[in-house]
Amino acid sequence: MSVAEDAAPCIAVTMGDPRGIGPEVILKVLSGHDLASDASIVVVGAREVLEHEAHALGLDVDLPTGGSPASGAFSLLDMGNFPAERLTPRRPDASAGRASVEYIEHAVRMALDGNVDAVVTAPINKEAIAAAGSPFAGHTEMLAHLTGASRPVMLMVSEGLRVALVTTHMALRDVPNAVTGRKIMATTQIVADGMRRFFAVERPRIAVCGLNPHASDGGRFGDEEQRIIAPAVAKLQRTGLDVVGPVPSDTAFLKARQDAYDAVVALYHDQALIPVKMPGLGSVVNVTLGLRIIRTSVGHGTAYDIAGRGQADEASLVAAIRLAGRMANAARG
Repeated sequence: MSVAEDAAPCIAVTMGDPRGIGPEVILKVLSGHDLASDASIVVVGAREVLEHEAHALGLDVDLPTGGSPASGAFSLLDMGNFPAERLTPRRPDASAGRASVEYIEHAVRMALDGNVDAVVTAPINKEAIAAAGSPFAGHTEMLAHLTGASRPVMLMVSEGLRVALVTTHMALRDVPNAVTGRKIMATTQIVADGMRRFFAVERPRIAVCGLNPHASDGGRFGDEEQRIIAPAVAKLQRTGLDVVGPVPSDTAFLKARQDAYDAVVALYHDQALIPVKMPGLGSVVNVTLGLRIIRTSVGHGTAYDIAGRGQADEASLVAAIRLAGRMANAARG
């Protein structure tokens, strides 16, 4: 089965960690939001878990089985790999980690085979997948392996901001040595390509952040700006890209919100994610660029502390599905 060019994009939504809030937010999306104009949805998960959570939440959700729903509809691809009786205790568990990895692997195969246009992932837990034997730190690294990508780029999208990361999950003390001109250039080039292909920005304006306070104030607070970042930006400019930097990070995000830039390239995790998450997690979408597939994800974690209580907010998943649909449509041209 291949995806029809004139149909709404078909999106595989993975259930995430069964013990987390992934099942709940998926059920809330399916029961409370009309996404027919955005996409048809294939949930890759476990029927037993979803039916248990639906009953606990008092939600009436019909989950037809099948991997190819009609345009604008939804269906369940039941992996049958996690029993509802193991939902408690709500904490990291090897069996839940194994199940969440299997959802991802299957959804990615569907996308690579052309059976879906995009993959949207509900949250997984790093401790749980490690207990299951996964060698990957998280979604990004796993997706890169599954798709053969040499340099995946995390792009966070939220309320007027698109922020990519040069480095992701590492200790802050290790960041200066990990930030190289080659990594800055590779990340920025992937972001520029992603803006054109998936966001319909023909000539993207990109700002590269500085590493040190005030972009080092001419070398007073470090030399990475003059030694590494500025030369990388100059090389990017010579390729024809509309790139500026190093821009002090305490102003780069404000300018981006004021539409001075289409995207910002940040150098480390919290430099990027604090401004992105300040408006609230409900608007945050995590996009992975540089893959052979389109992938978006929620901007939050498994939230074991509220899982199964009906308190989870599905807004980030709604945003992730809608953004994946727009990206798929843009990629079709």
